[in-house]
Amino acid sequence: MTQASTTDLQAAPEVELPGRPDLWIRGTYWWAFGAIGTLTPFIAPYYNELGFSGTQIGILVALPAMGVAFFAPIWGAIADSRANHRFVLRAALLIPAMLALVLTQLQGFWPIFLVVGILALLYAPTAPLIDSYGLMISERRKKSYGSLRVWGSLGFTAAVFVVGELMGADVTTLFLLAYSACLLLACASTFRLPRLSERSAGPLWGGLGAVTRNKPLVALLLTTFLISSSASAMYAFLSIHLRELGGSAELIGRAFALNAASELPVVAFGAWFLSRLGSTRLLGLAIVVYIIRFVAYALIPDPEWVLPVQLLHGLSYGAFLMASVTLVHGLAGRELAATAQGLLTSMSFGFGSISGSLVGGALLDRVGTVGIFWTAAGVLTLTLGVYVVTVQRFHLGDVRTTGAG
Repeated sequence: MTQASTTDLQAAPEVELPGRPDLWIRGTYWWAFGAIGTLTPFIAPYYNELGFSGTQIGILVALPAMGVAFFAPIWGAIADSRANHRFVLRAALLIPAMLALVLTQLQGFWPIFLVVGILALLYAPTAPLIDSYGLMISERRKKSYGSLRVWGSLGFTAAVFVVGELMGADVTTLFLLAYSACLLLACASTFRLPRLSERSAGPLWGGLGAVTRNKPLVALLLTTFLISSSASAMYAFLSIHLRELGGSAELIGRAFALNAASELPVVAFGAWFLSRLGSTRLLGLAIVVYIIRFVAYALIPDPEWVLPVQLLHGLSYGAFLMASVTLVHGLAGRELAATAQGLLTSMSFGFGSISGSLVGGALLDRVGTVGIFWTAAGVLTLTLGVYVVTVQRFHLGDVRTTGAG
């Protein structure tokens, strides 16, 4: 991009394009999280049926998290510094959609490792950029963030249920085709989104430096890492646990659809939860409910028993999402929105998921899925203590803005 064109881009006013951006961001959430719904529940059992070991499955499941951990904040900083968030987001949706089609033709560990690694690198900024748009549009249109983000939960619910029902008893490459289609539709929905940044381009690393000097924010990010380290084990290995108990791909789809459905009221009425509990208490509640879930998973004797346990997802992941995104947005401010959300995604769904996937994969070969769940419950119990100390030490105030909520 030339200097002149860059200047023109930065100087262009942010306009509300026809079609209402709050409607288009709902579509982006629907299809982007629909893509996650087609992939997350089925990828680990798919690798398992290809004959990969627990360690190999852990590595492959961790690759997307590695992309998020190392590249989400960098992509966010690039988007903030160049004030060109839409281009980065579209590339992060379009190219992985093509790579997913390549995966349907591969069976060996190393070819899959290579393609998934490239996909992970490019897909990394998707979630934080979409959340940055959601928060910005919610403030402009005087709507709660939750009323927009809930469409992601709806898309996830619909996608995982439909794909699970279509596959039936076996896990096939159909879920990869659905994943690609959802990403393409998510990309198409971004073309009516407004410009995100209200500031001119700045130094690439300036935003990262400003965020990392914010001690309360850093403390919060470390806490989200500990939460996600344990929670990621559930997302990675629950499907394998259900298969070992005799569950079908259809049951897995229903379980994760119920998962997402239970999230809907918490996300949709996030402003109400935040106003009643406050963001710091809501995050503490999420940790407690996660502990209860893991103990329940370890104890269930029959795969169908997982369905009522899935109803706790809303008060664990849903509460975690609303509280963490709101706190980060309030502590970082709008100028560093993409950078801060990128770091949140990096620490929680990146480094947290890496540790959970790799350690979980190693434990799978040694103590099985039940051992993984008991270990995660213990780690989360320690995390709850760390979180209480963090809140007291850094005096984390509750952020209850309607835009975020």
